[in-house]
Amino acid sequence: MKANFNTVAPHLTLQRALQKPAASPPAKAGESLGNTFEKMLQDVNQVQMEAEEKQAEFLTSKNKDIHGTMVAMEKADVSLKLLLQVRNKLTSAYEEVMRMQV
Repeated sequence: MKANFNTVAPHLTLQRALQKPAASPPAKAGESLGNTFEKMLQDVNQVQMEAEEKQAEFLTSKNKDIHGTMVAMEKADVSLKLLLQVRNKLTSAYEEVMRMQV
């Protein structure tokens, strides 16, 4: 998930990046919700791994980039929180559908 993040409202920037059609390819007719969620998991995992690399680089390098490290960590945190909120919404929607009487 390559998006521009600002320090004032990173969650708003992430939401805008997800809403832009150019940020991600359009969903194909056969693509399921599970595939979409799996891609989101992979994207969050990639951001988490980048944050871990920045932390390791910060600890071992002579050039200390605390700003870049903190930005990477915040990106990872925000993306994980967003993923958890999406999961919670999907779960509550599923539970609501299961409660419907046919």
